[in-house]
Amino acid sequence: MIDQLMILAEAGEHASGGVTPPMVGIGVFVTMMILLGFTYLTGGTNQRRRKRDEHDERGGH
Repeated sequence: MIDQLMILAEAGEHASGGVTPPMVGIGVFVTMMILLGFTYLTGGTNQRRRKRDEHDERGGH
């Protein structure tokens, strides 16, 4: 799909002087990095555990 996007960008750039293919590639890269950041922030692996949860894991009440 991305290869078709690059071909379309190249054809459009030659026809009308629009956005160059490297700019499209950079835009796709930035978009993917933003999505990766959202995934990391909402994944939960970077969140600290609450004291109550740590206490429960040790068998305490």
